[in-house]
Amino acid sequence: MKKLSIGMLLLLLIPTTLHALEWAYPFVVLDGRVYEVTDEQVNQSLIGQSIGEVTTQADERTGRYYDNASNHYPIGTKYFKVEGVDISEAIAVEEQGTYMKAEFVQRVPLHWRNIVYYLTPILFLTGLIITYRIREKVKKKYQNSLSI
Repeated sequence: MKKLSIGMLLLLLIPTTLHALEWAYPFVVLDGRVYEVTDEQVNQSLIGQSIGEVTTQADERTGRYYDNASNHYPIGTKYFKVEGVDISEAIAVEEQGTYMKAEFVQRVPLHWRNIVYYLTPILFLTGLIITYRIREKVKKKYQNSLSI
């Protein structure tokens, strides 16, 4: 009995991989917002300017996504503004010459790549400031050593 329970515990601890995650609906991500792509077509006359495109594929094994991703559309698929509709409500996604309506569903869960994107300039400037302050301190010590 003891060996059986230890064996069951070990089986539960072994990481498993899900190879075929099924998504509830096709979606696209634009600037941190997830849009569910509906079956509703948008009239060509209502299509405004291009506002982005798919840059990454959503990871089917983990269900994670970041940047302007999609679980259904290939990289390069364009997003468009729908005239008279705010981008925070809906956008249009180009699909083989037609435009499908995509409605806002939720904000994107936080991903480390999104954080790095925003932190990189801050870290760069902080590094410059620290380097400048150290340089000034060394320069001052050197000048003081010459005057003594």
